[in-house]
Amino acid sequence: MRSCAICAEEGHTLIHRQEFLFPGQESEAHYDVVACEACGFVFASDIPEQASLNDFYQAAEHHLHATHLPDGLRDIHADFFDFIQQHAPSSAGTRVVDIGCGMGHFLNHFKTAGFHQLLGIEPSPAAARLARALYGIEVVPDTIDNYQTDETYDLVTLCGVLEHIADLDTAIGKIAALLGPGGTLFVAVPDATAFGQAPPHEPFLEFALEHINFFSQASLDHLLDRNGLQRVHCETHWNGLYRNHYILALYRRATEPSSSSFFERDSTCAESVERYVLLSGQRLAETINMIKPLVESQEPLVIWGAGSLTARLMCTTPLRQANITGIIDRNAQLQGKHLGGIPISSPSSITGHAGATVFIASTSYAKEISDELSTEHAWVGRIISLSASA
Repeated sequence: MRSCAICAEEGHTLIHRQEFLFPGQESEAHYDVVACEACGFVFASDIPEQASLNDFYQAAEHHLHATHLPDGLRDIHADFFDFIQQHAPSSAGTRVVDIGCGMGHFLNHFKTAGFHQLLGIEPSPAAARLARALYGIEVVPDTIDNYQTDETYDLVTLCGVLEHIADLDTAIGKIAALLGPGGTLFVAVPDATAFGQAPPHEPFLEFALEHINFFSQASLDHLLDRNGLQRVHCETHWNGLYRNHYILALYRRATEPSSSSFFERDSTCAESVERYVLLSGQRLAETINMIKPLVESQEPLVIWGAGSLTARLMCTTPLRQANITGIIDRNAQLQGKHLGGIPISSPSSITGHAGATVFIASTSYAKEISDELSTEHAWVGRIISLSASA
């Protein structure tokens, strides 16, 4: 059971229980999305230990794109870079460290602009290797809770990182210690106050296992302020790839620590997440209606994608009752494992499933996968996804 990372209180209200089935696991997992009764911060309780989350993140090799970076992801990184340059201009000599750098796509914007003192910290060894191979950027394969250094930096960047961390106070303390005099911290996290604004394309997309903190601008400000970091500028931007909004914010170390522990209760975030749960439930009902005919027909079905969407649908829909003949994922770390007793194999195995229907278990990368099926595997069979059928 987690206490609130913002105010340390333990009383909370349950909003939603999210269930998962992950590769290599025999039993289902879950976490509870809750709102702190004292301050309103929304977070996941009843979660695995941080070490287990780190192991999952490393093994999953999230969002590795060795040959082609999707346009949407490139646009996101460009937007982040432009935001920093507009509101905290820096130069070639600026010392930059990107925590959770992935394959280095974001850091490469700095390298292309002439920055030459760049470092990435990335828990996935495969992503770290690819970052060095693709861009020649120095990357330390480590997590922020384990990383040790006496170096300080002018700019520390956290792109989609804080929503993953269980012990936020410890992590923020270590991150703040990386900032040199006058240094700037850039943070990008999903904006939970916008979750309920529109029906999601994918039910409960925001509730991936590794997403355990759901920030509003107010909760983010308070977390950082009580760790000696004060906001300089903040905006909310639309994220076209994941179809959600992100908080983009810049912080600097305060000259004096905050003397106030007061934090006005944030009711907006919980209300938005509650609306999101309702809208996701409606989208899930539509998804179930799409899956039922596949169960009834017992037609051979190949699932493309063993990630978060499949992990949820295996628990919350009749999908496991379909005649699933195989699960495909390009992640080599998952290949050879089983999901619900069904082996996960590489994309090349699709040739052994002629005549089957392919269910693309992704909304963010559905077009990319569909194009791969057509161009690389000459697939002529039926293809369906949550957004469209083909």
